[in-house]
Amino acid sequence: MTQKKAPLSKVVPVLVAVLVCDVAVMDPSTGKKNLIGIFDKVRVGKFPTTRPVSVYMKLVDAQGYYKFEVRYVQVSSNKTLFKAEGELQAEDRLSSADMHIEFPPLPIPKQGRYEFQVWANSVFLGQTFIDAVPRT
Repeated sequence: MTQKKAPLSKVVPVLVAVLVCDVAVMDPSTGKKNLIGIFDKVRVGKFPTTRPVSVYMKLVDAQGYYKFEVRYVQVSSNKTLFKAEGELQAEDRLSSADMHIEFPPLPIPKQGRYEFQVWANSVFLGQTFIDAVPRT
């Protein structure tokens, strides 16, 4: 028997922050998120390469059930290189909500900008980026 999912919220949340980091973990005793190694630039010895990352998102004005999609996009070609999904149940619009998604090693085919585009219930909320540059 399959469990019925809650209907998707019609409330569009506001994306307050989206950060790329090495690791995002929740402290089980406090519920606080710990972000380790926040960055927006990757220094690469040789292209192509790969790199694992975590993406942390903080939202306000959210209420109900959301399906999130974070698209990893090579800006120069507008090509989506990877997609990750997550879910969030927000109870109170007056409280903030946050989540993080861990990515496997992502491809970095060449020098340039790569975006992490955040979508909730098929609505674009915003993005952040990393720049891949040669190590000097």
